[in-house]
Amino acid sequence: MRILLVENDRLLSEALGRRLTESGHAVDIFATVADAEAAWKMMAYDLCIVDIMLDDGDGRALVRSVRAAGLRTPTLMLTARDEIGDRVTGLDAGADDYLVKPFATEELLARMRALRRRSPEITADELRLGNLLYDPQKTSLTVADRDIRLTAQEYAALDKLIRAGDRVTPKRLLGEHIYALHQEWSDNAVETLVHRLRRKLSDAGATVELKALRGLGYILCETPS
Repeated sequence: MRILLVENDRLLSEALGRRLTESGHAVDIFATVADAEAAWKMMAYDLCIVDIMLDDGDGRALVRSVRAAGLRTPTLMLTARDEIGDRVTGLDAGADDYLVKPFATEELLARMRALRRRSPEITADELRLGNLLYDPQKTSLTVADRDIRLTAQEYAALDKLIRAGDRVTPKRLLGEHIYALHQEWSDNAVETLVHRLRRKLSDAGATVELKALRGLGYILCETPS
């Protein structure tokens, strides 16, 4: 997933950023309403995590603004204040869930998974194509019932491609899904990553093909029998 993390506690944002990146997500981190709003309206995020108290304003106002702009990104709000009024105003502003600090990272990850399951594009806990079975909740892949190990970035690419179905994923969109804004990447980096993923699927005997369509992008499809 591509995640927007809006948090002004540097130590917390860095710790969460590392954990989410290790889990295979691309994470953009901002500490202000202004910067986060600009990024949110520019990039296609799969999930947003927003602190209620930010350097230049209120996270609830940020969520309210992007909702008014028509963005329905699943959003989890963080707060250090465990008061019903704060939770109610956050939810009324457009947040989908609330988590009170301090919290266990495992609970945050579980709530993220729950929010993603509610997303209209998520139709199953497991995604199948040919003899490939991908579980996005566990971040696991099996081919013909055999476990296949991928890197975090390879999982991110697989997630984007398998969810696209029969639609072509442009190279630029695939790169934006895999890499955070602060990470430098190039077309060559995406091509290399796709090559590694294609080779691992082939070596595992997957009955799917990761095709590169010149000038268009990539598509993951079942190999004709």
